[in-house]
This record gives sequence, structure tokens and C-alpha cells, in this order.
Amino acid sequence: MSGLTLTLNKGIAEVTLDDGKVNALSEAMLEQLLDAIARAAAADAALLIVGRPGCFSGGYDRKLIAAGGPACDAMRAAGDRLTLALLDYPAPLVMASTGHAMAKAAFMLLLADYRLGLDGAYSIALNEVAIGMTMPDAAMPQARARLAPQWLNRCALQAQTLNPQQALEAGFYDELSPADALLQRARDKLQQLAALDRRAYRETRTLLNAPLRAQILPLLNLG
Repeated sequence: MSGLTLTLNKGIAEVTLDDGKVNALSEAMLEQLLDAIARAAAADAALLIVGRPGCFSGGYDRKLIAAGGPACDAMRAAGDRLTLALLDYPAPLVMASTGHAMAKAAFMLLLADYRLGLDGAYSIALNEVAIGMTMPDAAMPQARARLAPQWLNRCALQAQTLNPQQALEAGFYDELSPADALLQRARDKLQQLAALDRRAYRETRTLLNAPLRAQILPLLNLG
């Protein structure tokens, strides 16, 4: 799959986003990611999603946003399906942000069970307002539910660009790691979560995500 690789071995799945650029979440990239998540879920595998060195993802494809029309609508619909797939994932879900994480990519981080960030000169932002977009209806409940209250206004309304330490404080990350330790630390964390009782984990994850899921489901375009 161009721009995305999936490995699946002994109950552990690892998805790497790497299009050689900024891992823009075009419809094609999103469909590949959705397929990889579905395959990992079918195997009941604990899942790690990582980006390319220096960039987790720049978010939705800005060219498609600027052009608008059916292609943009299809991209956004795929993004909404990704939101639901992440909320409904039946096993542990860890993300390792290998650098910049913007807009939709930052929202992806908010839906993981554990998030590791790369410590360095990287930007994390909900930059919709900064690029002239009104925050999507289904996005605001995610921000409100997962970000620290004192950071919500700065992130969602003011589109403040955060450094990794600020992103840790705001709630995008659970911990920061240097580049030479990030991937191994993420794999170790995934193995730790995978060792927990799977039925109890799955059912508790469902309960934990149920209020947010119920709030945003009517707002998602799942066509």
C-alpha cells in the first residue's frame, strides 16, 4: 500500500504512515488506514500507529480542502469513518507521534489509549481556525472531552500551535520521548497494554468511549 505499511504478528499490529512528505490524510491515505485498522481489528490485535521521521501527519490534504467539491467531501467522510474506527477499536490502541501533528492528525491522537510524542522542535495544533475553517461539528466534542479544560480555548478557538511539552500539558500526549527511544518505548507500552485481560479491556474501553461516541455519532458523515 503506497504511503502506508501494516505488519501483523502474534497479536500485535503496527501501522506506519510514510508518504515521503507530510503524510497528508487524503481520501486514498485514509482508505488505506481504515483498511489496515479493520484488518488489525479482525485479528483482535493491539495496534500501534506511527508516522515517518519528523512528521506524524499534517492532517487533511490542504489541496483538497482548498478545491472543495466532491473529492473534499469524500475525504472528510473517510475522516469521519476513521474517527469511529478509532473510537470502536476492540483492543489496545497506541500512537507514536514522530514529529508534527496538525489538525485531523492531532484529533487522531486524542482518540488513542496512549500517546507518545517526540521531544523536539515540532508543532502540534488544531489549526482549523488559523486556515479559515470553522471547527467541524463532530470535532469540538472530541476536543472538549479529551483536552485539559485550561487549554481548550487556546487550542480549539485560538488555534495555538503547541510545542511537544505544551501538547503534553494540554492532553495530546501522555509522555515525551527522544527520537532514539520513541518507537521502542511505544512498542513496550503496547505490549504492556496487550497483556491486560482482553475482554475486560475491550468492554471497559467501550464504556469509556460511549459518552463521546453517542455525542458525535449523529454529527458524522458515514456515507
